[in-house]
Amino acid sequence: MENKTGKPAWPAGRYFKYAIGEIILVVIGILIALQINNWNEGRVNKIKLEDYLNEMIVDLNLDIKNLNNEIDRASMMISRNQSFLEHRNYDAFSIDSLEKRLETFSAIVRINQAAFNKIQASGITDFRGYNDLIEEIDEYYTYKILSVTGYASIINGAVIEEDKVWRYQQKDYEFRYGTELTSYQNDVEAKIKLIELLKSPTARNILKIDIRRRKYQILLMQKLKIESQNLVKSVASSLTNNN
Repeated sequence: MENKTGKPAWPAGRYFKYAIGEIILVVIGILIALQINNWNEGRVNKIKLEDYLNEMIVDLNLDIKNLNNEIDRASMMISRNQSFLEHRNYDAFSIDSLEKRLETFSAIVRINQAAFNKIQASGITDFRGYNDLIEEIDEYYTYKILSVTGYASIINGAVIEEDKVWRYQQKDYEFRYGTELTSYQNDVEAKIKLIELLKSPTARNILKIDIRRRKYQILLMQKLKIESQNLVKSVASSLTNNN
């Protein structure tokens, strides 16, 4: 028999333990890689989210400014209509001024949702230290702003219907829109007809209803302004606490 040289063979059990060890090392390596990847992704998402939240503070402060402007505008319209309704003699008004008294105006509500839309489109699902804040933000943009935007839509729909009354349903006065268009009614006749229209229950009721609408609109906008201010504080506080 020929002499055979070489390393002695490993027992089968030793091969098995070696294979298991290799598998465990591979699994541990994968888990570590996943953990590092998740950590990096979480860090990137946190930076991105905080950028959006800083943008949201800008949006909210702009909303507050817009709400203040619309509150002032609505208050001015209330004062304007109340003052006109209290007059008993419209002879001192010009035709152009009287024409303008027939108008009611649309509500202008601007809510800036750019930062909120970015958060929704970001695909971020793990908000970590910002979970409670995200719920507050979602409630604000999904529900709370609807009180103001929804009522503004009601006002604007009513204004369209009221405009039909002035423009088409009344048959006595021909609008002049200043002096740029010719009218078949002379100045004296036109002013008589216009004053009669303004003293009619229809015209006065429209102006009175507009006053009621604007008062309620102001109430809703003041409430939303407080909600906006509180949300600014919450966002700023969360940013401070998470850094």
